[in-house]
Amino acid sequence: MKSLGERLKKARQAKGWSQTYVCDQLKISNSRLSGYERNYREPDTKMLTTLASLYHVSTDWLMGVTDQPAQHQPNQSKPHIQDPELQRWYEELPQTNIEDLRKLKKVWDIINHHE
Repeated sequence: MKSLGERLKKARQAKGWSQTYVCDQLKISNSRLSGYERNYREPDTKMLTTLASLYHVSTDWLMGVTDQPAQHQPNQSKPHIQDPELQRWYEELPQTNIEDLRKLKKVWDIINHHE
């Protein structure tokens, strides 16, 4: 079974993100993230949840409870959008990196304040 640190590193690398990028997103030091990934320190519950959310994996997978990394949300239904292109775009949003989501939010705020 892989350790928490190994799973954290695997999840980060699966996104193609550097440690520096993740640290910038979470506002933590590189040594802190490195400590998590090398099993020198353990994240508290809040940080573990934040990391799982950022990487789009379950906390159960990070902790080694399950071998299924994907978050499972059976009661969450997706809205059906009539336009197939918009529907695909909407479904891809959760996998978008944080920097791009922040840019998108700025555009959305501009649109909503200038109508």
